[in-house]
Amino acid sequence: MEEKTYTLNIRQTSKYHYEVSVPETGATKTAPPLDSALTITLHDILKYLITRSLILEFADQHVDRDGQGVDPQERPQTDLEHQAAFEVAQLGIAPQMKRRERHLVFELSHPLPREQATWLVEHTGKLFDRYYIKEELEVELDTLLEEARNQRKAAAHE
Repeated sequence: MEEKTYTLNIRQTSKYHYEVSVPETGATKTAPPLDSALTITLHDILKYLITRSLILEFADQHVDRDGQGVDPQERPQTDLEHQAAFEVAQLGIAPQMKRRERHLVFELSHPLPREQATWLVEHTGKLFDRYYIKEELEVELDTLLEEARNQRKAAAHE
């Protein structure tokens, strides 16, 4: 794993009021006592470092009549994708999602309770093909790799 260094900035804005920020994560908090500002900032840092994503993977059913793949941003969301997104939000697993080729990605703010994990297992193979949970940094790396792969494909077709 790559070693990273983060900067902690502490600024006293008044006699007992402090602003604490970590520019690399975008966390900035203001609170009257310094220890409160530091505690709040620590929680934001930990969230940034350990945010996980739930990824639901769907079968690749989106091929046009010529056998060419269809851009995931241009194709409509399938009924299964729509139903999965609705049920994930309704169960309180995650309210928002990002759409990628053959995937729905949900940011998890907490570990999944047993009933939510059970729901995922029960719906694997029915509502979606498979699911997995990744750390946010892994998801970002996958996105970059996918973009690079798409650029190479586009360059090959030119």
